[in-house]
Amino acid sequence: MILFTIGYEGLDQRKFLAHLIHHRVDVVADIRKLPLSRKKGFSKTGLKETLNDKSIDYLNFQQLGAPKELRDELYRSGNYEQFFQKYHVNISDKDDHLKSIYSLVDRGKKVALLCFEQDPRKCHRKVVAEKIQKLDGNGLTVKHIVPT
Repeated sequence: MILFTIGYEGLDQRKFLAHLIHHRVDVVADIRKLPLSRKKGFSKTGLKETLNDKSIDYLNFQQLGAPKELRDELYRSGNYEQFFQKYHVNISDKDDHLKSIYSLVDRGKKVALLCFEQDPRKCHRKVVAEKIQKLDGNGLTVKHIVPT
């Protein structure tokens, strides 16, 4: 079983969709706190419509988004280690949402966690993927789709 992650930073909608289609993604799980974007086509409603046109389901899990105060602190400090530590604490009570995503993968769906940052090492989706991977020792493989 594989769980994908993807960030749309640096991509237009056409290239973003091409990556999803190439990896045969069935479901995009949007884990942004605010599923809005200044980038055309990446806000919740427009993105959902575009994905549905390509037979890709869109699910919103904004409860797994990084809180504004943590993001603001990260922007000020640049300290990713501290950000990820605090984010781990923040989602410690969100197992139901993590299990919902895992359940999709377990049922054979190809799910991609979505956020903005291109580099998963600088995005909370890495933490979400790791936490899902550790659920019940499921042996899930995480593949970060990193466009070049």
